[in-house]
Amino acid sequence: MQGEATLTRDMAARVEASVLEAIENNRLELPTMPLVAARALAMLGRDDFSFQEIANLIETDPIVAARLLRLARSAAFAGLSRFDSILTCVTRLGSEELRLFLVETAVHHILESRDPCIAQMCRDLWRHSLAVAILSRDLATAVHALHPDGAYLGGLLHDLGRPVLASTLLDAEQRLLGTRTQRWIMPSAWLAIISGKHRSIGAAIARKWGLPESVPRLIHDSAAYDTGDRFATGNVIMLADTLTKREGIYVGPLNVEEMEGLIAQGKQLLALDDAVVEKLVNDLPNKIASRTG
Repeated sequence: MQGEATLTRDMAARVEASVLEAIENNRLELPTMPLVAARALAMLGRDDFSFQEIANLIETDPIVAARLLRLARSAAFAGLSRFDSILTCVTRLGSEELRLFLVETAVHHILESRDPCIAQMCRDLWRHSLAVAILSRDLATAVHALHPDGAYLGGLLHDLGRPVLASTLLDAEQRLLGTRTQRWIMPSAWLAIISGKHRSIGAAIARKWGLPESVPRLIHDSAAYDTGDRFATGNVIMLADTLTKREGIYVGPLNVEEMEGLIAQGKQLLALDDAVVEKLVNDLPNKIASRTG
């Protein structure tokens, strides 16, 4: 058993190094941000951006427009007036919420794989990523010392490298064996590689998308608690990720005892009351539903 674990770690390290080297030398095609989302984000980055211009752009993509209307009409914005146009939606959401929506749309695009081998994993991973994002923002709000929108973005992107790495491994399998696994239940070694080495890939995608350097840093930093900086945003994402796994919103193997220890450590680091945390967790299913329709 010990020998198998060592072999898996060595294999994971080799795969990670190989994939990162391929990214560095432009031999691995990383997912690009959907055109409409990328252009709208670029518009938002200008000092003289126009909501009308952004609305006109979003209206050219029926899928993005439909998702935006659904979000605007959801319980998350129930206190706002009726939304009957894309322009009304983008104006009432505001630049920050619109920016998060556009990145969310890009992530959702990646996690809608047409590959039957990883399609179910991607669907489960989308729900997990969205749940971690929502809970990260709520926990950051409860801590007060943190930026909630930054926590949301980091939570949303923290697992972005998983489907890319899974697809890369399946391609390697096809080259070596002439076939692809027709289901997502891979050998334990492959699951360990995907679970343990995806963050560097996710950070590379975030950089390719031109997101602020703080985002790929958060993807890396949310893999473990930073005990030297108790109120680091990565600690919030780490706690949200573990809580979401505990609730069964996850894909992959879980260690319940280890999770409970990580949850206790995260609460202590962030000085969060048990009752506050559990209320946010209990509210999570409704909040996920409001973002997904």
